[in-house]
Amino acid sequence: MQQRATPAVTAGGPWTRLPDATIGAHPVGNWLLQMGFDLWIRTGYDREIVAPAHFELAPGSLIASNHQRDVDGPMLGIVLARRRGLHFEATPPFYATREDLFRPGILSRLTADWPAPLSALMGRISLAWFFPLGRTEPMRRVREFTLGETLLALCDEGCGDDDCCALLNARGHRETMLAAGTCSVQAALTRRDLPLESWWGLRRLSLPALRKLLPAFRAVVDAQLAHFASRIDRGGCVYFSPEGTISMDGHFGRIRAGFFRLVHTTRAPPWVQPMALGYDTLAPGRSRVVIRIGERFRADTSLDRGAFDAALRRRILDTVPITPSHLLARFLSHGPQDFTARDLGKWLTRGIATLHARDASLDPLFARTDLQQLASERLRWLQRKRLVARGGDGFRNIVPQNSEPGWRTPAAVVRYLDNSLADLLPDVDRVLPC
Repeated sequence: MQQRATPAVTAGGPWTRLPDATIGAHPVGNWLLQMGFDLWIRTGYDREIVAPAHFELAPGSLIASNHQRDVDGPMLGIVLARRRGLHFEATPPFYATREDLFRPGILSRLTADWPAPLSALMGRISLAWFFPLGRTEPMRRVREFTLGETLLALCDEGCGDDDCCALLNARGHRETMLAAGTCSVQAALTRRDLPLESWWGLRRLSLPALRKLLPAFRAVVDAQLAHFASRIDRGGCVYFSPEGTISMDGHFGRIRAGFFRLVHTTRAPPWVQPMALGYDTLAPGRSRVVIRIGERFRADTSLDRGAFDAALRRRILDTVPITPSHLLARFLSHGPQDFTARDLGKWLTRGIATLHARDASLDPLFARTDLQQLASERLRWLQRKRLVARGGDGFRNIVPQNSEPGWRTPAAVVRYLDNSLADLLPDVDRVLPC
């Protein structure tokens, strides 16, 4: 049984439900940041929260969700913290985030496509002071370990004077265009013509060079996992994205090894709390998002990694709410080129009936809205966004066929959400034929 989450009122001053110093080192800063995030997200997003009856986050939970936008983590955190006036009814979770965000100059990397002077100025701003206020802590991943960091790590292993070219694999040779014997590792770190902060480093090393770095690299990862396990063992809750990164194309990505390793590092198998976000952005007004909290379960440490990852993936995908935008994306990507509002309304009605029969996770909006009216309203918006055009007595689908999936344009969102729906319904062609 699902219901809208409705937090109760908490008595006392605004500081009464803050994490104490043994759990969070910056309780006042955390309160201020959580309040800022809450106000920002409430202003920018129209949220609908669906949770099990009498939901409470169990102490020592490991929170897992899909990851589609930068705002996902803060949005889930403020949902769990449950603000009521100046009070938070629950302690926000800790967040595991990519380690490179804590390093000097990261904002210069993230704004590389900005004007050079502005990007250089941003590089002088450190985020290392900011993340602890939001209970955010680093987790190293291969993907964000840059070429510059890789060369520095090689220097730490005593390879600073070695020929840089000799430590690179074929890909590294081809991309850096360094000639043998012309540049040491230390000298390469001073080269302005090498994209030291935009290339992944470990994927460009030769196998012998990689073996030199692996012991120290693994030691750092092990220590970070042990730290998060300690948080969980002491009753803290940790948000740990199984994919390890934002999905760039809408598909739920491969589950990384960190989640499996973390549940085997805690003293006892932790509770896993699945959550999911479904964006309904092909609509007028503020961006709408449905957040569903699933039923928690104990991590099954008897499973091998393949079975564990498959079970976790299915739990999360079964929790993701299917929104009207998912179905519109499906219709625009695979449906007829010419159609009427009535055609779309009938297709939505058949599709929702089929999804109900499958007990799919559905946006509550479907239950309280006339689907024919919904089709007409959304088509007017799609027409303004030049995704459909009036043609005779109906509409013509004019979504560009070469759009790349993403969030920048409505056409990109169509591709993104169509990919997402294909993961939510692996047999989508049979379930929702167009």
